[in-house]
Amino acid sequence: MSRAGSAVRAAPGGGSGSGGSALFSGFRALGLYSNHLPHVLRYHQRHREFYLLTAAGRSFHTYNVKKLGIVAVSNALLQDITCLAADRMLVFASYGNLLHAFARNKEVVHIYDGHKGEIRLLQPFGDHVISVDIDNVLIVWDVQSEEEYLQLNFDKAVFAVSAIMHPSTYLNKILLGSEQGSLQLWNVKSNKLLYSFPGWGLGSVTTLEQAPAVDVVAIGLVSGHIIVHNIKFDETLMKFQQDWGPITAISFRTDGHPVMAAGSPIGHIALWDLEEKKLISQMRNAHSTAIAGMSFVQGEPLLVTNGADNAIKIWIFDGPGGGGRLLRCRMGHSAPPTKIRYHGQNGQQILSAGQDGTLQSFSTVHERFNKSLGRGSINKKKSKRKGLQYDTMALPPITAFATEIARQNDWDGIIACHQGYITCTTWNYQKTSMGAHKLKPKAFIKNKPLDVYATVVDITTCGNFAVIGLSTGHVDVYNMQSGIHRGHYGKEKAHEGAIRGVAVDGLNQLTITAGSEGLIKFWKFKTMDLVYSANLSSSPSTMLFHRDSGILGIASDDFGISVLDIETRRIVRKFSGHHSQINDMTFSPDGRWLITASMDCTIKTWDLPSGW
Repeated sequence: MSRAGSAVRAAPGGGSGSGGSALFSGFRALGLYSNHLPHVLRYHQRHREFYLLTAAGRSFHTYNVKKLGIVAVSNALLQDITCLAADRMLVFASYGNLLHAFARNKEVVHIYDGHKGEIRLLQPFGDHVISVDIDNVLIVWDVQSEEEYLQLNFDKAVFAVSAIMHPSTYLNKILLGSEQGSLQLWNVKSNKLLYSFPGWGLGSVTTLEQAPAVDVVAIGLVSGHIIVHNIKFDETLMKFQQDWGPITAISFRTDGHPVMAAGSPIGHIALWDLEEKKLISQMRNAHSTAIAGMSFVQGEPLLVTNGADNAIKIWIFDGPGGGGRLLRCRMGHSAPPTKIRYHGQNGQQILSAGQDGTLQSFSTVHERFNKSLGRGSINKKKSKRKGLQYDTMALPPITAFATEIARQNDWDGIIACHQGYITCTTWNYQKTSMGAHKLKPKAFIKNKPLDVYATVVDITTCGNFAVIGLSTGHVDVYNMQSGIHRGHYGKEKAHEGAIRGVAVDGLNQLTITAGSEGLIKFWKFKTMDLVYSANLSSSPSTMLFHRDSGILGIASDDFGISVLDIETRRIVRKFSGHHSQINDMTFSPDGRWLITASMDCTIKTWDLPSGW
């Protein structure tokens, strides 16, 4: 990260322990869109627009469906949101046994406290809201007065509530689904059980959804069956089954096409024709995790989906065959990031590599400039044919990368190495895709030793050359335009131990390498001759070079940090204070601060001029 301040602001806290930081404060989260909770779709009468709500940790985000642009971020609750629902006026969010009502998508205006167990189901209900907790206690709340209107206790052994809905036009009535597979219709005003549906002997109810037709409800079951049932006459109209596991979400088209969509735990969506009573299309790998929520937009051929893979997608049904095509999406990493760096000097783009195997670019200006460079692949064409689930061609996650914008319009400007993999890949920021070259030393092309892999990479300021360090101690130079090998440092290899850091100065005069055996070496970049070698007090774990000021930060295995001046080749500062492995470092743009992140859960800022 060449711009430390902005980078740290993206992650709240740090610095001085549990009290937070005196230098940095949480600014905003980048690339965070959705989790495992279903989204909520609501219509705004005055704006005449649909809005989409998704839970993101302790707050929820509001997007307009038209452009999928973020319009509001709510105030944060004390813990992560576990349930989300909304009516015409308010948004309801819960954590633990507390239920909160938000007004204007922002601030909490009501708190409902009465549950002893964690709330897991919510249902807005006119002037009331219904919540069900893990102890099987159902409470009907008066929204304005925050008082309990009614409390129902169910016996878990007989009727463990697993789904809840309000059937359309059924005044004061709610339909409950159970883990036993049976259903109950209740009048909450008179506190009466009106009717019990015995179930179908196919396992517990996972979801309930109102069909466009009055009295008709779709019941999703853990067995993968969907029962379309008339609750007025207790008559099953049709039954469907999909082989992808339990039904996670159901939605109906309301734009004149009799189509029902059903979601699965492996990310596939099935589309059923309700007139022909048959499967018309499959949308495979719509998400890389379970489909958390699914909603057809009222009166439009649009389907909104979200999942725990941190993605919101809008699909449009405008082509033949009945399937949907992706219209808009907001996607972040579906697994934790492994490395983040600024792309360019203006601090407007952050490149991020994640454990999900993708390389993504997040804009600090506006989310519409975000883009994904995709997943690394050994063979792109074969990867596309196989699909996400069965992709044996996918490369492991990126562990380190270097980026340079000088010649990115002419050829690839990003070089990356992958976990436990010897070949380094190039990436093209302009084309937002994997690049043309796969860089691998000739010595290892014929024989493929298992324990050899690329550890660190760097790109020269001019964007012409890439320097790659390997776990064997080899350091190689490649041409970024052609991918041709241009030489290596040392007679056979540069270091005896694994390479823990490589850096090239701003004028392509020096190459600096650090090895796990505890040596740091200076080489002439062009002739590849050794200029200087020095012993470090401890084996280095990571290294970072600030080109503008010519200072080098070295984190050691003993959790200490050394700062070295490459002009004098002497250690000018030493810092200690971390209690675990240092994962990453960055200099502030002016080179005065060094910021380190460690596995001891702290981010520390070191002032280089004063040595504090």
